[in-house]
Amino acid sequence: MFYRVIVLISFVTVFLIGAEQNSSEKEEKSYQLVINGLQHLDKTELAKRLGVKEHTLFDFLNSKAMLPEEFVDNISTTLKGYLENKGYFDARFTIKKESDKIVIAIKEGEPIRVRSIDSSSDIDLKNIIDWKRGDIFAAERFEKIKDKINNLLLEQGYCRANVTTKAYVDLLLHSVKLLYKIKKGSLCYFAKPQIVHKPNDIEEQVILSRLKFYKGDRYNIHKVEESYNSLNSLGVFANIQIKDNLTDANSTLVATKVSLDKKEKLRHYMISLGYDTDVGLRAKGAWEKRNFLGNAKKIAVKSEVSKKHKKLESTLFIPAFFAYKDIYSDLYTTIGLSKEKRDAYKEKKLYINSYLETYYENFTLKKGLGLEILNIKLLKNYPAKIGGHFNLLYPYFNLNYDTRDSKIDPKNGFYANIYGEFGVSNRGDAVTYVKYLAELRAIKTVNDITFSAVGKVGAIHELSGHLPASKLFYGGGLFSNRAYGKNKIGYLLTDRSFSQLGGKSFLNLQLESNFKLYKKLYGALFFDSTIISPNEYQFNGARIDTLGFGLRYKTPIGPVKVDVGFNTHKVKDYAISIMLGQSF
Repeated sequence: MFYRVIVLISFVTVFLIGAEQNSSEKEEKSYQLVINGLQHLDKTELAKRLGVKEHTLFDFLNSKAMLPEEFVDNISTTLKGYLENKGYFDARFTIKKESDKIVIAIKEGEPIRVRSIDSSSDIDLKNIIDWKRGDIFAAERFEKIKDKINNLLLEQGYCRANVTTKAYVDLLLHSVKLLYKIKKGSLCYFAKPQIVHKPNDIEEQVILSRLKFYKGDRYNIHKVEESYNSLNSLGVFANIQIKDNLTDANSTLVATKVSLDKKEKLRHYMISLGYDTDVGLRAKGAWEKRNFLGNAKKIAVKSEVSKKHKKLESTLFIPAFFAYKDIYSDLYTTIGLSKEKRDAYKEKKLYINSYLETYYENFTLKKGLGLEILNIKLLKNYPAKIGGHFNLLYPYFNLNYDTRDSKIDPKNGFYANIYGEFGVSNRGDAVTYVKYLAELRAIKTVNDITFSAVGKVGAIHELSGHLPASKLFYGGGLFSNRAYGKNKIGYLLTDRSFSQLGGKSFLNLQLESNFKLYKKLYGALFFDSTIISPNEYQFNGARIDTLGFGLRYKTPIGPVKVDVGFNTHKVKDYAISIMLGQSF
C-alpha cells in the first residue's frame, strides 16, 4: 500500500509542477492588490469583484491577490459600485498605485440598515425572505431574494403570479423600508409541445422522448431545464432551444416550442492512459458514431487493458425504440469479451446483454435479458462448486426512483433502487438462483453542511446447484467500504479478516458529512459499515466498520473526491480512493 501512496504523490507533484510551468508561461502583467481598513466586508470577495482571479485547486494556499493590468483603470468605478451595493453609501476610499502594487484604503462609514419589513403573501416564503430588523441592506441580497421568490413560484407552477418587491432607502437616516407583496394567482399547465425545427433524419418521437413534461402537467421550470439536458445528452444536437410562453394573455397554458440543429461532428474518439491502485497501469480506448443510420442511434466500441482486466465491448443504442402513449423506452444491446483476475479466481467471459429502459417522471425501469458464457478458474480450494464452465441465462429488472436536486452534485433529495435477477444454467448441476439488491439514499443540506446516508441490502437464494464466483456479493471501494479497494472484501470471517470469495448476504451502510473549507474546497468525514455472509439471509455476525476523512473540490462536471478510510479494528488496513463525481 505504501508504494501506491508514493506513486500517487509523485503523479500529483509532476502534475502540479506542469500546471505551474504552463501558468508562468502565460503570465501577464499584474499588480499585487492590498486592501486595508475593512471591518465588516469580505476582503476576498471584494478582490474578486475588482478582477483578481479566483484561486484554483493548485494555488489556493497562495496569500497574494494579483490584479491583472486590464482591470486597473476601472478600480474606482467598480469599488464605488461594490460598496453601494453592499449598503455602504457613506464609504470613502483612496487608491495608491506603485510599480508592482496597488494599495486601497477604505473607511466603510455607517451602512444602510433595515428599519421595517412589510410582507404579505399567499405562499410560504419564510425560508426565502430572511431579512431581520437591523440587517445591513445589500442591494444584491435584495435582488437574489426576488429571484428566489420568482423561481419558487415557477417551480410550483404559478407562472401568472403578481410579485411586488420594493426598497425605500433613506440616506439621511441610513435606513430602508422593505415591501414584499405576492399573489400566486392561478396554476399553469403545459400545453402540447411543438417541434418547430429539427434535422430531417431524426423523427419527432425521438425528440419528444427526451422531454420531461407532458401535455396537462403542472408547469415547472425545472422540467424545462431537465429536458434541455436530456436532449443534449444524446450528443447529436446543437443550438438547442426550448422556448416557453403563455399561449395568450388570459390563458394558464404554457406553450413550449423546441428548435434543434444537428452537430457537424458526430464521431467521437477517446484514448487514455492512467494508473489505478487496484489494477496498476491501465489503458482505455473508445470509438463512437452518433446518429448512426439516423434517428439519434449510436454505436460505440470500447476497450480496456490492464494487468488484471481486459475487455472489448460494442454497444448499440436506439432511443424511443418503443412507445406507449407518451411513455418511451430506449433499447440498449451490448456484446463483449472480458478477462479478469481477482484474488479468488480468474474469469473469462463472453456476454450479451439487451434491455429496454423506460423513463416516466422520477421513475426509471430497466427490463433486460443477459447471456453469459463463463470459464472460471479458482485460485484456491473452496467447498462450493463455484468454478468451471457456465452457460448462464438471466432475465432481470432494475427500478429506480430519484428526486435528488442534481445528478452531478446533489444537495437534497431521495433515491431508491431495486434490482432483481433470475438465473439458470445448463451446467451439469443446473444452477438456478434469485438475486436481488435494494438501495436507499437520503441527502440533506443544512447551513452549507451536506449530510448523506446510503443503505444497501442484498441476498442470493440458490434454488439448485451452485453460483459461479462472479455472481456473489463483494464489498470495498467508494460505493461500499472505503478502507479497502473495490470488490476486495469477500464474506467476513472476523471484523479484521475476510475470505477472498464473495458471499450470499450483503448489508452495507455509508454515512457522510461534507463541509466547506475554502471556496470550492470541502472537507468530509465518513463512516462505512459492511456485513457479508457466506449463507443466505444472514445479516448478523462479523462486521467491518470504517472511519475516514476526505477532500472535495467542486468542478462544473462534479466534485473531485479524495477519501482515506481506516478499518477501526485494524488501522493498518486502509485505502486511498480518488474519483470524479458524486457517490451519493
